[in-house]
Amino acid sequence: MPRSAISKLLVFLLLVMLGWPAHAYWVEATGTAVVQHQDLVAARRAAIRDALRQASFQGALHINGYQAMNRGEVHTDQLSINTQSSISEMQILEERIQQGMMLVRVRARIESSGQCEGGNYANGYRRSLAISQFHLERPLSANMGALHDVSERLPREILQRLQNEERLRVLDAVRFQLYADQSTIPTTVNDQGRLTTAVDMATRLGAQYVLTGVVRSLDLLHPDLASERPVLAGLYERTRYRGERFAREFQVDLFIHDGFSGELITSRRYTTSGNWTENRTERVGFATPRFWEIDFGQKVDDMVEQMVADLHVQVGCQPFMARITRTDNRHIYIDAGSDAGLQPGDTLSVYRLNTFYDQTQRAFTELVPVDLTLSLERIQPNFARGRLGALPEMLNIQVGDVVIAW
Repeated sequence: MPRSAISKLLVFLLLVMLGWPAHAYWVEATGTAVVQHQDLVAARRAAIRDALRQASFQGALHINGYQAMNRGEVHTDQLSINTQSSISEMQILEERIQQGMMLVRVRARIESSGQCEGGNYANGYRRSLAISQFHLERPLSANMGALHDVSERLPREILQRLQNEERLRVLDAVRFQLYADQSTIPTTVNDQGRLTTAVDMATRLGAQYVLTGVVRSLDLLHPDLASERPVLAGLYERTRYRGERFAREFQVDLFIHDGFSGELITSRRYTTSGNWTENRTERVGFATPRFWEIDFGQKVDDMVEQMVADLHVQVGCQPFMARITRTDNRHIYIDAGSDAGLQPGDTLSVYRLNTFYDQTQRAFTELVPVDLTLSLERIQPNFARGRLGALPEMLNIQVGDVVIAW
């Protein structure tokens, strides 16, 4: 066996051992980022993201190997490695600046199941995610610091941080409020609700998935301790409770809806807390430069980074989908093209959208496979044209139906 082949085999075995299935465990990882233009906040975020990426690679790994030979010589040799782990919790252990670099050491809880945990985007296509305006459940909890703009600034912050994700195309829908009616808001993160407004918005924007959220709490954890006190009582409480006097909670639920049916795909609750020591009358605003400087803002900053990492994972586990926008005999046009990574010769499965009603006349949408494959012939930036093996009328393929790549 050639030396190069032996080396590859050893690497492969090592990676397999590293990728041995596990349920949940803690790891430590260090991330780095260059401090540019003295922007410590941006460098810190980039270093945290790098640390989370390093931590995820300590989880289970999925390895695809392909080798082809011709006349005894290897002419194609590929080895791809994808993480199959997700991070359910993160703690910042240390952060420092060294020679113009920001170094952040984190402790992360790794969840691995051997199944899809995102990050691989198996078919290589870019999923599109529209991010809408969030709903502030109790505006009174945002009074201190004037944080009422959280419903717009938090989704916009997530949008900006996801812009650099290679396999994810994020669309700005922050001007849309999907939860206009209180009854449409999921009461718990486990609600299997559907959102028809998500379908309308996704159709207009050409999005496959829609992210929205609810800010549940911005409350002080100990409002009685944070109020003005007599001198002696205040001195006693500062000594006994210290930072707890000013602890403030930030709790958010994120929901990802399928843009074709409105069904809730996944949801997750995020909770953190930090000290809010600003003057009660100061109008700080959410995600302002001053906000990121205070302890509460830094804790929120860390949580937003975890949201970004999770969204990349969660959307990566979903299939790539595109709408059929036109049928012309055996030619089919879809609303995705080179911007999504499609290329001539790619094949996609065709599904028909079927709407049915339950006993209460609630409408449900299901995807019905029709055993047809669309082979792409012509690719444009925002759309593509392909050819079917049979006439679409024979199987009632219409505008609005879907093609899918798993």
